[in-house]
Amino acid sequence: MGIRNRWQGWALAGSATLLLLALAWYGWAQTVASRSCALGPPPDAPEFAQAQAREAAEVRANGFLRVCDANLERFDLSWRSTAGAVRNLASAPVELSGTPFAQFHSVGARAEAVSDINSRLYRGFRMPEGHTVTLFEHDMSADGSRATRAASDEPERINGRPARLVVLQADSGRAVSQLSWFEGRRYYELWIDANVAHHPLRASLFALAGALPAATPACPNEAAQPPMHIGPDGLPVEPAMPEVLTQEQMKAFLDAKDGARPCRTASL
Repeated sequence: MGIRNRWQGWALAGSATLLLLALAWYGWAQTVASRSCALGPPPDAPEFAQAQAREAAEVRANGFLRVCDANLERFDLSWRSTAGAVRNLASAPVELSGTPFAQFHSVGARAEAVSDINSRLYRGFRMPEGHTVTLFEHDMSADGSRATRAASDEPERINGRPARLVVLQADSGRAVSQLSWFEGRRYYELWIDANVAHHPLRASLFALAGALPAATPACPNEAAQPPMHIGPDGLPVEPAMPEVLTQEQMKAFLDAKDGARPCRTASL
């Protein structure tokens, strides 16, 4: 699936190179009349700002964004046993025993790797009302990745932390509402198979997110990372490499690369 990010306001960096993962599941429609299953224009395209303005206007008018059904397919996960999914994780998943999740029926879990490190976990639950909620977490300290998001793209709050709520609905009536936020070096997504705009389920979704305890990072003493530099197009700018490296420069480069992956061999 890949860690999920929207074109606007998102950048993700790996240990040696800067990496942008434009989340395909946020390939939203540009207008109600001309919905698209594609990502839409990239941030450096001339029509990007206009497309974003149309999206924002639709959300202001309806409280959600209309998409085609294909845009919601990425939320259909194939579940495996929870025990098997967490067995080789590089970090401990956030504890749910003291949260409302413990009262839900578990439908399974699945793990994903970044650079061969199992640093991502999905867990699915069925609520008593019949809705399915999915909790996704990515411990970036385990694989050395980095991410940033524009403050304007995080207008909501979860326990004081900036967050984003996205509500998507297809003409078929199928809908998904998704919260996303950061807690230190851990990135979270929590989504439900319903349109929570103008619905009491909105408060329930935020309450579930707020009930999560603090996570234990895979690398609590992770080395400080150099700041990410974002260009005028909203994409990360990779520092220019000299054509010829001295031995000292090469050593510094390799040390920095290794330092960005401090928990490569961490395991439960």
